[in-house]
Amino acid sequence: MIAENISDTDLRKKALLLLNENLGAANTIRFLSMYNTGKLNYMQIRDEMFKKLNARQIFEEAADFWNRKENQND
Repeated sequence: MIAENISDTDLRKKALLLLNENLGAANTIRFLSMYNTGKLNYMQIRDEMFKKLNARQIFEEAADFWNRKENQND
């Protein structure tokens, strides 16, 4: 694979899309919070991650996340 020379903004967008596709929104945000240097713009990240989801889809994904988390603790 040949690495592309892309802008920081495009790199950030591609990385967020890959993380979201593979981890889901809740786990992506959780992962990003582990490496928060104070320079992340949560509002921009949120808008990018959730732009294709409606409120019901976001709620269902959050509910699934918390249900899985509760089942892990049992």
